[in-house]
Amino acid sequence: MQIRRMFVFAVAVIVVTGIIGCGGSSPVAAKIAGDSFTLKDFETVYAKNNGGTAAAKKTSLSDKEKFLDLYINFQLKVKEARALGYDKDPEIKNELSEYRKNLAVSYMLENELTAPALKNLYDRRVKEIRASHILLRLPEDASPEDTLTMYKFAQKLIDSLKNGASFEKLAEVHSQDPSVKFNKGDLYYFTSGMLVPEFEDAAFSLKAGEVYPVPVRTQFGYHIIKVTDIRKNQGAVHVAHIMKRFSHGQPPEDSIKAYNEMKEILDSLKKGGDFALLAKEHSDDAFSGNRGGDLNFIDRGRTVREFDDVIFNMRDSSISDIVKTQFGFHIIKRFTARGIPPYSDLEPQLKTEYQRTRFQHDYNAMVEKVKQQYAFKQNQETASALFASVDTTKMTGDVNWDSTITKSVRAKIIFTFDNQTITVDSVIALVNQNPELRNLSLKDPATIAKILDKTGSNLVMEHYAQSLEGKQPDFTRTMKEYEEGILLFKAEQEHVWNKVVPGDSLLRAFYALHHSEYKWPDRINVQEIFVTSDSLAKLVQRDLKGYSRDSLVLKKTKSRAKKPAYDTVKITIAPISFDSAAAKYNQRGSTLDNRGIWGLIPVSTNEVTNKAWARKENDSLTHAPIEGGFHFMKELERDPAREKTYEEAASEVSSQFQEYETKRISSEWIEALKKKYPVEVHKEILKEAYLQ
Repeated sequence: MQIRRMFVFAVAVIVVTGIIGCGGSSPVAAKIAGDSFTLKDFETVYAKNNGGTAAAKKTSLSDKEKFLDLYINFQLKVKEARALGYDKDPEIKNELSEYRKNLAVSYMLENELTAPALKNLYDRRVKEIRASHILLRLPEDASPEDTLTMYKFAQKLIDSLKNGASFEKLAEVHSQDPSVKFNKGDLYYFTSGMLVPEFEDAAFSLKAGEVYPVPVRTQFGYHIIKVTDIRKNQGAVHVAHIMKRFSHGQPPEDSIKAYNEMKEILDSLKKGGDFALLAKEHSDDAFSGNRGGDLNFIDRGRTVREFDDVIFNMRDSSISDIVKTQFGFHIIKRFTARGIPPYSDLEPQLKTEYQRTRFQHDYNAMVEKVKQQYAFKQNQETASALFASVDTTKMTGDVNWDSTITKSVRAKIIFTFDNQTITVDSVIALVNQNPELRNLSLKDPATIAKILDKTGSNLVMEHYAQSLEGKQPDFTRTMKEYEEGILLFKAEQEHVWNKVVPGDSLLRAFYALHHSEYKWPDRINVQEIFVTSDSLAKLVQRDLKGYSRDSLVLKKTKSRAKKPAYDTVKITIAPISFDSAAAKYNQRGSTLDNRGIWGLIPVSTNEVTNKAWARKENDSLTHAPIEGGFHFMKELERDPAREKTYEEAASEVSSQFQEYETKRISSEWIEALKKKYPVEVHKEILKEAYLQ
C-alpha cells in the first residue's frame, strides 16, 4: 500500500487530470477516444507541472510535445483501467473512501478554519494595542461554585469601573498578576499572536478607552480588560544610540557627570556633528559603539520600556533628547521603520505562528459549533456501560484490549448527530485505527472520556467536511487525480509489472547479448598501516624489519661476591608480519576493524589506491608521507579492467533486464491501446501555447 501511495503521488506530480473537454472554443491539441484535449487544457496542465505559467513559457516546443505524449499515454491507461472495472475493485474503493474522508477534512480545515484565521491574524497584525488588565487567578479545574463566585466578583469590579472607579487603583488592590506592583496592570503594546487567544480576541474587539463588558476566562483565571491605545504597527525600527553608563547606588556626582557629558554630545549633534563618529568616540556601549552606535532593527517590547517608548514615538531620521534607563543615559537616532510586509510575504510565518498559538483553540471552538449545528449527543448511559466493561489491567494498544466488552455493549448507540447513529463497536474500530488513542491505560478513569471525546469530535468533523465537498472545486480535481493515479497503478501492475519475470535463463540470455556493457575498472586490494607521526612510522619499520638490542645477563661465578655481576649480550628480535603490525599500529579509522585492508576496490577510489597501483615493486617496508601522516602499503591483489562474469554482474543484469522488459511491454501495450481507443494529435497547435 505504501508503494502504491508513492506511485500515485508521483503520478499527481506528472499530470493533472479531469480537465479534458473543459477548454471551450480553444483549439484541440488532441482527441483521446473522442474526448477533446484543448490548447487551453494543455496550458493549464503543463503550467502546473512546470512551476507555473512563467516557467512553462520558457520551455521548448520539444518539451511540450513530449509532455503531450505522456499525457495521452496516461489517459489511455486510465480509460483501459475503467473499462476493465478496476474502479469497482473493493480494495481500491475502500482506499478511495478513506482518502476522500481525509482529504475532505484537510480541505475543510484549510478553507473553513486556517485561511480565514490567517487573514484575521494579518488584519490584526497591522495594528498594535496597549491594554491593562486585572487578573483574578482561578485553576482550570476549579469547581463550578468557585468559578461562579470569582465570575461574580470580577463582574462587580467591572461595574465599579463603569461607575468611574480608577482602573489602576483597582488593579493595585485586586490583581493577582505579580507585575502589577510596578505596572499597575499595564501590559504595554502587543499585536496578534502574542497573547492567549481568549485575551487577544477580547482586546481586539474594543476601542481605545473601552473596558470589556464581561470577565474573560483564560487558563490563568478571569481577566478584566481595558484597551488604552490603538495605533498602526510600525514593525521593527532601525536605531542607533550613544550611551553613558551609570548604575543605581553610585554617588550623585557620577550621574551628574554622565548627564553633562551627554548634554555636550547632544549639543554637538545639534550643531551638525556626525552621530556615528561621536558614538565611536564617546559611547560606553563598546559593541554598538564600534559600529557607529548601530543597534540594527528592534521589535516592539524587545528592550526596556523607557527606551522602547521613545524609539516607537520618534520620527524617521530624527534624534532624541537624553533618555534615562536602568543602564544609563542614551541619545537615540532612529533611521526607519520596517513596516508590516504584504500578506503574501508574511503568510508562511503567520501559518507557523497560528499552528503554534491558536489552531487548537480555534479547532476546539469549531468542533463545538458543529456539534451544536448537528445536535450532537453522547449517550451517558452507554458511556458508563463501556467504562464498566473494559479490562482496567490492559492498554488500548494491547491486541485484545476490548475482549471483555460484550456484544450487547458493542451494539449500544454512543453518539447521535444529523440523523447518524454511532455504536460502541464503531468507536472500538476507530480506536484501533487511531495512533493517538493507542497505548492508553484503561486503569485511568479519564481514558474512556478521552476516547469518546476524540472519536466523537473526529466523526462530526468528518461528516461536516464531507458536506462541503461540492463547494470546493479543487477538492473534486484533487480527488480525481488520486483516483486516476490508483487506477493507473493497478493497470500498470496487471499489464506490465506482473509480466516482467526475470528468470535465470532469460537473464543469462540477456547477459550474453549485453556482456560487453558490464565491466570492472582497474581494481586493487591494499593492506595499509597509517600512522600520524614520523616517530611511530620508525617504530613500525623497526618491527617489520626486526632488530637487535643489548641485554644484561647475570654472570655465573663460584665465589660468593657481595654484588652480582652482569654480562652484556646482543638479543635479536625477529620481524613481525605486516598483518600483525597493521593490527598493532594502524590509525586510519575507516580500516581499523579490517586491520588496514581496503578490499578490492577501483584504483580511482583514493590516493592510497592510486599510489599502490602506480608502484612498480611491492615494497611493504618503506613508509611515505600521505594525508598529514605516514603509511606503509602491501599489495594483496591486483585485478586489471575486464568484463564481469554473469555471477558478478547478476544484480545489474536483473535491473537492466527488468527496465528493458518494462519499456518493451509498456510500449506494446500503448500501441494496442491506441488501436482500441483512437487518438488524434495536433502537435502543431502547441506552437501557439501561452501566446495570448
